[in-house]
Amino acid sequence: MKAPVSMVCLMFTLVLAPGVRADDPPATPATPATDAADDTPLVNPQVVDKLIDMGDYLRSLPKFQVDAQVSRDTVLESGQKIKTESVNTLKVVGHDRLYAKSEGDVRTREFFYNGKKLTQYSPYLKYYTTVDAPATVGETLHKVENYYGVQVPMEDLFLFGSDQAQIDALQAALYVGPSIIKGQLCDHLAFRQEGIDWQLWLTRSDKPLPCKLVITTTDEKTYPEYTAIYQWNLKPNIPDALFTFKPAKDDVAIAFKQASDQGGQ
Repeated sequence: MKAPVSMVCLMFTLVLAPGVRADDPPATPATPATDAADDTPLVNPQVVDKLIDMGDYLRSLPKFQVDAQVSRDTVLESGQKIKTESVNTLKVVGHDRLYAKSEGDVRTREFFYNGKKLTQYSPYLKYYTTVDAPATVGETLHKVENYYGVQVPMEDLFLFGSDQAQIDALQAALYVGPSIIKGQLCDHLAFRQEGIDWQLWLTRSDKPLPCKLVITTTDEKTYPEYTAIYQWNLKPNIPDALFTFKPAKDDVAIAFKQASDQGGQ
């Protein structure tokens, strides 16, 4: 489901966008519209501030590990929704080392990036593919997404865009209210853009982190959803050897296919 990726690109475009600074969210949570006048879309600058603060903090982290429980709706031709589950892990040191793993109902993949090369590995199939990579995590994720059509688990944490058109596409940004996610007090934010509604929960802190993300695709009549619940470790013990893939004897190297060779898939 591509919708989460396009939405998250917009989310982190907003993270970098300038906005009116505000120390606290609105005291009164958003309420449903009661008449035609209330249907006017609202972009609350204080909500945008929350995203900016989160982006500033994420960029400042020297290293981190984040684990996520992810569920995703797949819609059958009959219109029936099937929910699939996965457990994702992302480990990052600096701006040039990354390890990611997604272990789910449909498939399991691992990614290794050491500042020079990126390897994608399918441990159950014993296939791997390695390409030369740019010098930073952000540049590498951009390359593999656009050139190869490959999405690294939780890559949204690095997709800091700068396209004003993406910011202008935002139709609503609302503060919903406080919420408890896995025992943490979080602020619940809600956003809308064409074809997508998305909700983000951030820790209520001067160092905010994402707690939960829900994306609803509204231009499909079944309204499929994507949900991720995050668990953060800001002081992980990560050995440097983790970021370089070392194939076993029975692993088989295959070539990365360009997105154009895959029919855009």
